Amino acid sequence: MLVSFEGIDGSGKTALSNLVCERLRGAGREVVHARERGVLATAAARRVRELTRDPRLLELSPRAELFLNLAREAQQLEEVVRPALARGALCVADRSLHSILALAVAGRGLPRAEVEAAVRAASGGTWPDLAVLVDVDPDLARLRKRVGKILEGRADEPGSRKGLAGHGLQVRIREHLAAEAAGAPEAWLRVANEGRSLEALADLVAEAIAARVDGRAPRRPRAAPPVARPRAHAAAQAGTGELAERFEAALDALAAREPALAAHLLAGIPGRAAHARRVALAARCPAVVARALEGLSDPESHALRWALAGRVPADVAAGLGADASSEAMRLRAALLARAPGPAVAGLVAADGPEAWALRAEALERGGLEGVLRGLAGLGSERAWALRAEGVGQGLWDAVGRGLAGVDGARADAMRAALAAHDGLAALRGTVGVESGPARALRERLFPLAPKRVLRTLAGNAAPWTWPLRERALAATKEALDAVDGMDHPRAWALRAEGVARWPATAVSSLRHLAATARGREIVAAALRAAPASLPVLRNAHAALALAAHAAGPAPLPPAAVEASCTP
Repeated sequence: MLVSFEGIDGSGKTALSNLVCERLRGAGREVVHARERGVLATAAARRVRELTRDPRLLELSPRAELFLNLAREAQQLEEVVRPALARGALCVADRSLHSILALAVAGRGLPRAEVEAAVRAASGGTWPDLAVLVDVDPDLARLRKRVGKILEGRADEPGSRKGLAGHGLQVRIREHLAAEAAGAPEAWLRVANEGRSLEALADLVAEAIAARVDGRAPRRPRAAPPVARPRAHAAAQAGTGELAERFEAALDALAAREPALAAHLLAGIPGRAAHARRVALAARCPAVVARALEGLSDPESHALRWALAGRVPADVAAGLGADASSEAMRLRAALLARAPGPAVAGLVAADGPEAWALRAEALERGGLEGVLRGLAGLGSERAWALRAEGVGQGLWDAVGRGLAGVDGARADAMRAALAAHDGLAALRGTVGVESGPARALRERLFPLAPKRVLRTLAGNAAPWTWPLRERALAATKEALDAVDGMDHPRAWALRAEGVARWPATAVSSLRHLAATARGREIVAAALRAAPASLPVLRNAHAALALAAHAAGPAPLPPAAVEASCTP
C-alpha cells in the first residue's frame, strides 16, 4: 500500500508523516518512507530537486519545472516505492503525484489535460492508494514555515523558486487539493492540522492507515479536551480590549502545543502583556523570541535581548533590525565576537565613526557578508570599495542587499553587473531606488518573480508602481504588502478590494493607520471575512496595539525592568 501525505508548504505533512511512520513501525509493520525527515531517498531525485528549488533559475518555464518534478518522482517510484511494494511493505511518501499535479495546474496554470497525461506517463502505473491531505490555514502554514527555518538556523537563507510567485500560489494549491479530496473521498483522508497536537493527529492517521491495510473500521480515538480557538461571533464589533483578550486566550492555548509559533505571533507587539509572554517563552524557544523583538526599543526589550545574547547571538542581532540607538550599538559591539556578520547587517544608512568601527572589527572576524548587507543607503567610497570586494568574491546576494537605497549611475551599473549573475540579488538592490534602470529591472522580472518585485515597492507611490500592485492583487497577498503604511487613495482601494481574499495582509498593511476610521473599517472587514483565523486576529490586535503605542506608550516602572527580562 502506498500512502502519500499532501498539503501546502508549512502544513506539517513532513513532521506528521514521520510520526505516523514511527507509530506504524512500533506496531510491528514494515514501513518504508520515501522522504524520511524531509530527505529524498534517492541521490538522483535529490539532485533534480536542487534544480527545481534554485531561485536563481528565474527563466525555468512551468513546463520545464513540471517535467523536472516528474523526473524526480519517477526516480523515487522506480528506486524506492515499487521495490518496497513488491515485498509487501507499506510505503509512505511526503508529497507525490497529487502535489505535482496541483502545482502545475493550480499553481502555474498549465492545462489540466496535458498535465494529467504527463503525470500518468511518469507514474508508470503506480499511484497512491491513499492520500492524506494535511489541511491548514495558508496564513498559519506560512508562519509555521518561517518558524521552522528559525529553529533550524536557516532564517536568513533564500527561499525556493516556488516562493517567487507569492503566497497566492499556496492558496491555489490548497484549494485544488481540497477539491480533489472532496471529489474522491474513498481515496483521500483529510485532516486539519489546527487546534490539536501533532501527536494526537498522528495517532488518528496511523490508526486510519492501519485499518485500511487490515480491512477493518478504524477504532475511535479517545476524546481530546476542547481547544481554545478565536471566537467567531461579533468579532467585527470587538473593541481593542476585547480583541486583546481573544488573542491572548488563543495564544496561551497555542503556546501549550506550539510554543515557538506562539512566540513568533508576538513579534513586534508592544506592551506589558506581550512582553511577559515573550519572557515566559524565552527558555523554550530563545531564537524565535529574540527575533520577535524586532521593532521594539523599550528598556525591557533590550534587557531581554541581553539575557538571550549568550544563547542565540545571531538571532539577537537579527532582532535588532536597523536599530542604531546607543543601547543597540552597545549590544552589537558585544555580539561581534560570536556573530560578527549578523551584528553589523542592520547598520543600514549608518555612516558614523561608531558604525564603521563595528564594521572594521566584523571584517577582521570574517563577517564580510554581514558588512555588505549593512551598506544599504551608503554611497561613500569606503562602501563602494567593500562592494567591489564582495563582487570579486561572488557574494551577489549580500552586495545586492547593500545596494538598497543607493541611487546614481554607479549603483545602476553594479546592479546591472549583478543581474548577469543573479537577477534576484540585483532586484533586492532596487529597494528605495527610482532610477530608470531600476524600474526596468522590476518590470522585466515581474512575470518571473512577482513576490520579490512587489517587496521592493513598499512605500513607493510612483505612478508606474500601482498597475503592478493592481495586476497582482487577485493572485497574491504581496500586492497588499507593497502598500504597508501607505495613506494613498489607491492603497486604500487595494485594501478594500483585497480584504476578503487576503484579510490578514490587508490588516497588517495598515501599520499606524489601523486606528483611523478607514483603518478600523478594514480591520472589521477582515474579521468578518475570517472570524476564526488566528493570523487575522493576531494582525488586528497587533495593528491596533502598535497604533495605540505610537500615540503614547506606557513604559514599565524602572524598578520592574530588570525583573521583567528574566526568562
